[in-house]
Amino acid sequence: MKLGSLQSIPLASAYLCPDCNLIGNCSRQCPACASAVLIGLACVLDRETGKVSKISYLPRPALAA
Repeated sequence: MKLGSLQSIPLASAYLCPDCNLIGNCSRQCPACASAVLIGLACVLDRETGKVSKISYLPRPALAA
């Protein structure tokens, strides 16, 4: 892959076409197959940094066989 062919798309404007598995930056239609069904990747992948959820486990009795 040549360095000149690499592109970057900000996450806020990246859309996945589930029909042809292409990521583009047009929110109206896929640039490859013209499908109007697109998934905004920021909704799926964007995470708040610094916020770590803690999982608390309650002590339970051990199960014996």
